[in-house]
Amino acid sequence: MNLLKQYILLFIVFLTGACVLIIEVVATRILSVYFGNTIFSVSSILSVVLAGLSVGYYLGGKAADRYPSEKLFYSIIAISGLSVLMVNVLTVRLLPHFGNNLSITRGPIVSALVLFFLPCLLLGSLTPFTVKLHGIRFPKKGIGSISGEVFFWSTLGSIVGSLLAGFVLIPQFGIVQIVLGVGVTLIILGALPLSIRGITKRLAILTVCGFLLVMSLLPSEKKSEVVYSKDGFYEKITITDGHLNGRPVRFFKQDRSNSGAMYLDSNELVQEYTKYYVLHKLFTTEVKNVLVIGGGAYSIPKAMLKDLSQVQVHVAEIEPSLFDLAQRYFSVIPAERLHNYTQDGRRFLKDNSQKYDVIFSDVYYSLYSIPYHFTTYEFFDIAKKRLNENGVFIANLLGDLSRKKPSLILSDIKTFLSVFNNSYFFAIDSPGRLGIQNFILVGYNSDKKLDFHDTKYTQDANPLIQTLGQKLIDLERFDLSSYPVLTDNYSPVEYLTAKILREGFDTESVIDGKEMLAVIDQQLRFGPRYLSAAGHLRIQKFLQAELEALVVETITQTWEHINHQGQKYELTNIIGRLFPETGERIILATHYDSKKIADKDTPNKGHPVPGANDSASGVAVLVELARFLQNTSQKPNIGIDIVFFDGEEGEEDIGNDYSNWKPIGSTYFTEHLSQVYPGQKPTSAIILDMVCDKDLRIEKELSSTKNAQEQVEKFWSIGMKINSRVFRNSTGKEILDDHTPLSEAGIPSVLVIDFEYPPFHTSADTLDKCSPESLATIAKTVANYIYSFK
Repeated sequence: MNLLKQYILLFIVFLTGACVLIIEVVATRILSVYFGNTIFSVSSILSVVLAGLSVGYYLGGKAADRYPSEKLFYSIIAISGLSVLMVNVLTVRLLPHFGNNLSITRGPIVSALVLFFLPCLLLGSLTPFTVKLHGIRFPKKGIGSISGEVFFWSTLGSIVGSLLAGFVLIPQFGIVQIVLGVGVTLIILGALPLSIRGITKRLAILTVCGFLLVMSLLPSEKKSEVVYSKDGFYEKITITDGHLNGRPVRFFKQDRSNSGAMYLDSNELVQEYTKYYVLHKLFTTEVKNVLVIGGGAYSIPKAMLKDLSQVQVHVAEIEPSLFDLAQRYFSVIPAERLHNYTQDGRRFLKDNSQKYDVIFSDVYYSLYSIPYHFTTYEFFDIAKKRLNENGVFIANLLGDLSRKKPSLILSDIKTFLSVFNNSYFFAIDSPGRLGIQNFILVGYNSDKKLDFHDTKYTQDANPLIQTLGQKLIDLERFDLSSYPVLTDNYSPVEYLTAKILREGFDTESVIDGKEMLAVIDQQLRFGPRYLSAAGHLRIQKFLQAELEALVVETITQTWEHINHQGQKYELTNIIGRLFPETGERIILATHYDSKKIADKDTPNKGHPVPGANDSASGVAVLVELARFLQNTSQKPNIGIDIVFFDGEEGEEDIGNDYSNWKPIGSTYFTEHLSQVYPGQKPTSAIILDMVCDKDLRIEKELSSTKNAQEQVEKFWSIGMKINSRVFRNSTGKEILDDHTPLSEAGIPSVLVIDFEYPPFHTSADTLDKCSPESLATIAKTVANYIYSFK
């Protein structure tokens, strides 16, 4: 009896310590279903558990000094059990709502607070209580010895609970059952001593009633369409049957990530990205050994075995149960040519010296589950070293093509290029899309270059291969210099994916001022863009590549211009045509060249003008409008020609003498108008110039009101409804610009410009002077103007 008296409290604190860590480990599995197994989830859980324990230590110490009662001690244990049972209820009732409405950065911390703070607080309060009660029982022991014993057994219990959760409970039982077991254990641990001691019957009755109430709140498990559901070693695995495009499909899900699928009526691959395994045929003719990293539903290994009769397929899949599940539910037939390894794919590559003809990495299941160590330079380097000569590495990655920093896909492309100098990148949906989609990264261990616009590919029998040229991402569209190479030391994948998810999935129908600001930033990184500058050629390549991705037809006008000193320059107007089948057309135009020499009396007079507002702003708005119009489901009633004029700043050595100035590109355009418009002229034109100023104020330009009064009034009416602070119902001065030659050619043209811009033609015309709100105002006004045509 004395032995029981000596150790009973230490045994209880050992058990409650174990319960705390079981809850903490299980919490990661609960949140990962809704927010992914990310650093945000792990960090939030650790923080909330520690916060709950620390508050519990403090309040428990206060309570123990005022009410050092075993009745209160055991009552707290029983109540903590009920609070743990409530975790199951809140998981069902509230967590889906949090998962659908909160981001992966805010969601985990809010969810962890609601679910786990109270149980941890109650369990934390038991430690100082145990110190106090143990001290009363053994008054001759010093407080230091008692505290040491209590914290030793509590911590030892935590260690046992952590190991028990990871190695026994999660592999053997479901999360609901584990939480239920912990709650019931705590209720019994608290209520049993109370009933034995006859301390109170009321608490026992209340505990039983509370338990029954909690259990009644739990919904019965839905069995319909769920083929299999169980917690795996690393994530919750769910297999369901459903329909996709009217066809029966079996879906495979890991946590909240859709990791695979199989048609039940054919062997056709369901997920579009998996079909890209056929790319190996274009790069290497003889495939003997294939490695697939990430099994999922084993769709790609099955397809490889079916297509290649002699191939040996190795699969590295870290989740132990997947291979067995693939055989039971996804028609994977064990074969001598299929070799499964339950191992992390990167570790497998590192430890295995065998070389492969094809390596397909399929571990990026969703934005909620991207293992960072498969995104880095070191991983791609190991993969390349495991390729045979002429071997090909193919990786599936999720992301978006936004230029806003940071960017997961642009950082990963830069990282990939640093290893595979012969690389190809495909956007599964479209290179012109800004929204979230799958990307295929291909690294070729050979110097041989492939042209996917070649007829041998465009006329291939496989529809996927036919369209590769359309899906290929032209890297001339992007300046990768400001994006980091991801390494094992620095790869903030969760931060990068959180940015994508914050932007949302439906970005195609939204005009985005921040995206336009990022396009301005990219142009400035090209450097000065006057006629003879290296940046001038770079922006030409950028605009041509961008329009190829965004419009139906691209036209270029290239000519040689000789200046007053006899110097020759090659200039190019770049024209993108949207809705070419529509006869009635309008022009949306701007210029892309920047001024060579700042001509105002500033400290940097004589330096190049960056041209953030005076050049890059109009380009950014038209690029955004091209993207918006390409992806919108509502077709306007008028055809659109987006025109980027060259040489608007005139000859580059003009200085501040504008007596002989003329806009070279727009003048050439109007002189050769019949080449672009052999029939009917455009009905009107909108010219954008200097439209990103933070203090944007736009008056009606005088010559526009004379030559295009109807268009001006219509445009300003729309603009004033969108932002009356920006659009002023007043007429300003007359300005010579790209609209001038168009008006002279009989095309009613409206100049949209904020000419009262202090950094105009100075080296202070930089990105910090620009506003995403101003850009959005202009783009929305132009878009609404386009849709106003009946």
